[in-house]
Amino acid sequence: MNAGIISTRYARAIYEFASERGEETALYREMKVLAQNFSGHPAMRRVMNDPVLSPEEKIKTLSIAAGVDISALLQQILRVVVRNGRANYMENIALMYDQVYRKAKGIVVAHLTTVTPADEPIRQTLVELISKVIENKTVEFHSETDPGLIGGFVLDIEDNRLDASVKGQLNQIKCQI
Repeated sequence: MNAGIISTRYARAIYEFASERGEETALYREMKVLAQNFSGHPAMRRVMNDPVLSPEEKIKTLSIAAGVDISALLQQILRVVVRNGRANYMENIALMYDQVYRKAKGIVVAHLTTVTPADEPIRQTLVELISKVIENKTVEFHSETDPGLIGGFVLDIEDNRLDASVKGQLNQIKCQI
């Protein structure tokens, strides 16, 4: 079976379970920490795929990766996932939970990349503009710097990209030549 299908099914079921208990937002934060630790520590993927490690060791590793004080709900979820032999999917489940949660709560992610850090008034203006265009949704705004853009900015909103960077314009010219 496809890893994406398995992860999506688990993430949806976990969201529904957490939502019934009113703990979906707390679980969202914990799953974010878990996903960040997977990306920050690639060795965790090998640990989850290791057939020699016991399920208890995998659960303990995932619990530590999820944060200092994880909820009883997340502990229960980790036990179920590992006992079902799906520990190697836990990173993807955490990432998919993020998407399922955002969709259910009407959250749109906007990511701004600039050469120099964006001022707070600029950030607020962009959030307001995006909120006007995308009605009835909350905007989760992130920004970062990338000197490689040379100038301008890149704004990603969900799957849409506005590339107004010098680097992007130079690439377009290069492709036309």
